[in-house]
Amino acid sequence: MTHTGTAVPTAVHPPRTAAGPAHAHALVLAPVTPAWDEGAFFAPVIDTLTAAGAGLRVTVVDTLALRDGRVRTLDDLVARWRALLPAFGRIDLLCGNALGGAVAQGLLPYVATGTAALLVSGPARSDALLEHRLTEIADLAATGHTEASLALLHERVQPGGTPLSTGPRSTATAARTAAGGDAAWRADGAAGDLGRPVPAGAAPAAPGGTPAARTGVPAGLPRPAYQTPAQRLDGGLRLLSGIDLAPAVEAHPGPLLHIVGGRSQLVTRRHTAAGPHHRVHAVAEAGMRPHFDQPAEVSALVGAFLREKGLT
Repeated sequence: MTHTGTAVPTAVHPPRTAAGPAHAHALVLAPVTPAWDEGAFFAPVIDTLTAAGAGLRVTVVDTLALRDGRVRTLDDLVARWRALLPAFGRIDLLCGNALGGAVAQGLLPYVATGTAALLVSGPARSDALLEHRLTEIADLAATGHTEASLALLHERVQPGGTPLSTGPRSTATAARTAAGGDAAWRADGAAGDLGRPVPAGAAPAAPGGTPAARTGVPAGLPRPAYQTPAQRLDGGLRLLSGIDLAPAVEAHPGPLLHIVGGRSQLVTRRHTAAGPHHRVHAVAEAGMRPHFDQPAEVSALVGAFLREKGLT
């Protein structure tokens, strides 16, 4: 795990086939997490991308690593990632989850026209309800109530109508894990996608992941600095207010698949944008994390998209 350093925290997941120049490369931008989790937030999708039938090389990066006090809008964060894109070489598939999906859509005008995009619950536009719910979570973090912020975030990422006691991690458990605030997260390890725990020192959840690495930051960009869980939640979630990436998305000539949860309490189909040659799919019984709520359906969707677009 890396909290500070001179470069962006990165995890590379090689294809589970013989390496060779024909393997496509996917770059994945992470969502808002209390700490960098080395790609655990996207584990089911990474598994599909690197599987023998697909064989992509997957690079996962900590989207929030380039955020500091001068990043006040999503456009500011997109600009920083635009400057870093050349460091990753050829990108055949640009992926993003939640905030990472929004940044990925903002980057579409700056990648090759044929680049494919795979988005999971990444808003292209916000509205009053989404902003209200994200602000509730951010305000708790900003006022020192990290425990309550994480508990509310966990509640909101569940499919609408799900009894909290039946979810993968109850609100009470989320609160206990976060007890002690930011210090508890530093002592006990990182947290995965919106509250999915990853023990300190654990390997990425997806098969084949390498130990955490760093990607060099070009001159002119600030060096990543450690942000507390509260700072990541507060600063990251607020970047999704007032956004409208629809023009960039609709103008992208490459293929695009956007997967959202049909019962999501946060990002829904109405927050997406797509051109006539793009596809948006709502997973009926899923919330904000369809890849964990309905992994088989999402894996089938991703696999079909890769085959259709010639990325396998």
